[in-house]
Order: sequence, then C-alpha cells, then structure tokens
Amino acid sequence: MKSSRSCVCVIPARYGSKRLPGKPLATIRGIPLVIWVYNRVAESGVFDDVVVATDDTRIRDTVRRHGGKAIMTSKKHATGTDRVLEAVGKLRCRHVVNVQGDEPQIPIGVLKDFSRHLRRIDDHTLLTCATNATIDEMDDPDVVKVVLAGNGDALYFSRSAIPYRRSGGTKPGYKHIGIYGFTRSGLRRFCRLPRSVLEQTEKLEQLRALEGGMRVRCLVRRYRSIGIDTKEDLAAFRRLVGGRKGARRGKTP
Repeated sequence: MKSSRSCVCVIPARYGSKRLPGKPLATIRGIPLVIWVYNRVAESGVFDDVVVATDDTRIRDTVRRHGGKAIMTSKKHATGTDRVLEAVGKLRCRHVVNVQGDEPQIPIGVLKDFSRHLRRIDDHTLLTCATNATIDEMDDPDVVKVVLAGNGDALYFSRSAIPYRRSGGTKPGYKHIGIYGFTRSGLRRFCRLPRSVLEQTEKLEQLRALEGGMRVRCLVRRYRSIGIDTKEDLAAFRRLVGGRKGARRGKTP
C-alpha cells in the first residue's frame, strides 16, 4: 500500500456475531453483506484506501474474490474499533474512518460530508453520526439512541429510549449511525482507554470515549438508515432491494 495515505476507511467484520452469526457473508441478491458495505464506501471516492479488517479467512477470501482488500486480525478483540487499530498498524494514514459492516446503504453524501468534517478534529475527538429515529426505533434495544448537546456533542448513548419524556408525548429522538472517525493518534488514544463500566453494561464501545474524557462530535444527517443486526433486519433489507440490481465492484444500488 502507498505510504502517503491521508484518510483510510477500515470496515471491521467478524464472523461470530451473536445475534446474526456469519453476518458479513449473508447474501443479498447473491452479494455478501460485507461487499455491499465495501462497495458503498469505495463508491464515495473520498478515501485513499478501503480495507476490511477481519478475523476469519472466509471473509478475507470473499473480499479478495470481489476485488477488495482485506487484512487478517486477531480473534480476541472486544470491539470493532479495537480491530480497526490492529489493521491501521499495517497502513499509513493521518485519519481513520471505521464504517460498521452492517450499514449497506449509508448515503454517499453522508460519507463525503463526514470526510470533510474529519479533517477538523483533534486527537481528543471522536467523530460520529446520527439521524432521526422513528417511534418504533426508540423502543427497540437493537437501535442505539443518542442524546446531543446544543453544539452537537454527544452526551450519552443507550439502547433505552432517551431522553425519557416525563410529561408524555411521542416526539422521537436520534439514533446513532455506525461510523466513527479519528485521527490516527486519536484512535490509539481511544483503544488505550480501559473498557468502561457503561460500555460493558450497554455493550456500546462509544461510551468508552465519553467515560474516558474524549469529545464525541456527532453530525446529524437526515436519511433512512437500515442497520442489519438481526435476521429480521436482513429479511427487511432483502425485501427492499429485491427488485434492484445486485452490488457490483465499486457500485451499489
């Protein structure tokens, strides 16, 4: 790989998902999910390199067969971002974006906007993204909610419906989108933090940053996100794209 990389995107993909085992290799119109995500990111054109970081040779081989790049990493990583750090050790870059492997239709415009904002962060900041949640999503523990300060900084992430509306009402809040941006040093700083109590309670790695004193800057962009965490999510996505062309190298529907 070239030594002058400025910004790389790493997609962490492990085979042993508890809710949906083998998720990266689940096929939609004959194309594995990890390839849908890889091609969407590559299509944006904003990254100097796109790499899948995996702990499984089946995923590595699948990515390479489809013309992508993959790096083998340890099976012992507790989170996707910890896996990304190992992969980045084999790359040269100033900024790193971690796109979760369950966001096959993250808009290209969001990726471009995210890349522009990424250039402005420092080593103490994690950049991420949120969008509006539906009422049903607010009550779904598989959908991560976020509460924001007036300046766009994240105050807390939870699987519960936050903020709690004591006076009633049904106005929805925001849900978190699985994309993280760091400087190279910021990524290292994050991964050196001890896994926090809140992180382990909610099973949300971004809480490690908040408890560790890092700023979590959240861009709010309005679009309909489809995160694939369960068999039901996968079935819904298959229905959505059932009448469209399958993903091709460098292009997604």
